Amino acid sequence: MEIPGNELRKVTQQKVTGKQPVKKGGGAQAAASSKPAVGQSAGEQISVSSKARNIQRANEVIKSSPDIRTEKVSRIKKAIADGTFKVDSQELAGKILKDIITESAFLK
Repeated sequence: MEIPGNELRKVTQQKVTGKQPVKKGGGAQAAASSKPAVGQSAGEQISVSSKARNIQRANEVIKSSPDIRTEKVSRIKKAIADGTFKVDSQELAGKILKDIITESAFLK
């Protein structure tokens, strides 16, 4: 099956590894059953490329990571309270410009 707009190359059946039959009806019952459901063709199969598996793993790591780095927040709060927190305006301006340039190059 080919998905329109998909960047992945069409892979021939001989080169596909880790093929899994497509189960209609989803859920645990469909996953537990190795026989096709009534009206389902046993020839339907999907495959996931190694790039897609890597993206999936990266998404799982991102989801398991905390949104807030508490140790960094604590360190900055302490520095602000002590009066030792300083911002290097040259460094900040450089990072802002770098982000703007990167974003504009991406949008081209």
